[in-house]
Formats: sequence, structure tokens, C-alpha cells
Amino acid sequence: MAVNTKALLSDSVVDLMNQAVIISGNTYNKIDAYATIRQDDMASSIAFTVFSRLSAATTELTDGSEATSSSMTDTKKTLTLSEYGAVITSTSLANIATAGKADLASAELVGINLGETTDKLGLNAVEAGTNTITATTSGTLAKGDLRSAYQALAQAGIAKFADGRYVAFVNPAQVSDIKDAYQAIVQNTSAGDALNGVVGALEGFTIVEDANVTSGTIACFGKNALGKAVALNPELRITDGTDNLGRTVNIGWYGVIKYGIIDENAVRVITGA
Repeated sequence: MAVNTKALLSDSVVDLMNQAVIISGNTYNKIDAYATIRQDDMASSIAFTVFSRLSAATTELTDGSEATSSSMTDTKKTLTLSEYGAVITSTSLANIATAGKADLASAELVGINLGETTDKLGLNAVEAGTNTITATTSGTLAKGDLRSAYQALAQAGIAKFADGRYVAFVNPAQVSDIKDAYQAIVQNTSAGDALNGVVGALEGFTIVEDANVTSGTIACFGKNALGKAVALNPELRITDGTDNLGRTVNIGWYGVIKYGIIDENAVRVITGA
């Protein structure tokens, strides 16, 4: 992660700030682990190409005759990049009064905001999917709802993630609806997964608890469903303020990115839960 330093801050303080942003940001972003990420530095847009599967070749081949060639069908999804960022402006007096803690706290808060913002952007994109399933019982998420989503994805031939499952992002309010039905978490969740919000597995889905999910909505998807385009990876920015005595410092993050669905068939959104 690149750092734009400020002359009034020591290298050690800047390094601590940078670490705070990285750690906080990674903790609060859960969606990127399931996104297909493409980076093209300084690009204004990035294209993702999805190829349709070939039909099953069930016709027997004839000896001495050439096999019929199959045509490939592709769909291009272009994501137009946008700028995102947030900043906290601190004063020298505030930092002195807190023995330097104000600047370090600013860095941690900026890191949290970076993670929550990018996580929410990714979830907003997935939740906008057009293939929806209405919950069987209004206001309640049931195993049968997840089963319907799984069947739809599996019948569409959508690829699963490395753990052999699809993923479902669930608001904490809906997690309690299905918690008793989980397979034992110890059997399905590693320590690393747990830190990313994974709380169990059910009906062919890895269940990820995420407060950024819209309550009553469950975002279910498979591999290569969500794309993340990156022209400038979000990074820590530290710059002087406009005060003529140099009493202010701006601590924030800035990036040029875009999330979007790259394969609508790979997404099912459960609504009304």
C-alpha cells in the first residue's frame, strides 16, 4: 500500500498509521474474498468476459469423419471506474493533548471506513441482482429458501468456490433464523474463515455474517459472479491542511475502483426474509 507522508509526522508514526489502516480495512471487508478482481492501473474502465458453456457432446463420433466444431459464445461486462475515499482532519492541539493518540486513532478509523465502504459497495452490487427468490415465510430465512437458491445456481452450472460450496451473505438479524440448522462450525470453518465472518455451512452454502447486508436480503452467488475493477487500489493518504501555520493534517484513504455483477446467472437474491 502506498503512503503519502507528511513532513511533520515521523516515519515510525506513518508506519503505525499504515499498519492500522491495513489491519482495520482487511478486518471489515468480507466480500473481496469472493470477488473476481482485475487491476489495470490508470484505466477508466475494465472489461470482464464471461464465456457460455458448451452443450454436452452426446452424439457419437463417426470413424473417418471430422467432429463438428462448436462455437464459443461470450458476453462482455464493462465496469466504469469511480473514485472513493474519506478523510479526517486533525489539529496539532488535538494530537498534542492526546499524546499523539488522535492521529493514530484517525488512521484506525480511516482503515475501518475503507473496509466497510468497499464491503458495502460489493454487497450493493450483488444485492442488485435481477434473479430473485421470495422467502417462503415473510420476515424469516428458512433452510428451504437457501435450498431453492442452491438448486437454481447448480442447475445453471455455476462453478463453486474452492471449498466446494457457494456463498451466502446474511445479515446478523437473519443468521439467528437458521443458526440451529448449521453443521458444526468446527467442521466447516477454519480460523482464517472465522475472521472473515464465516459462521457455518448450510444447504451447500458457506454462510457469511455481514452487518452490511440489507436486512431481509440474502445475497447468494458462485464463483465469477462478482467483479471488482481496480485502477488504483485504496491507499492511505496523509497530506498537509490549508492552515498557514501547518497546524492541521488530513488523514484519509483514496482509491479508484468499481464493483459489479459480471454473470447474472451466478447470482440469486433471496428477498423478504
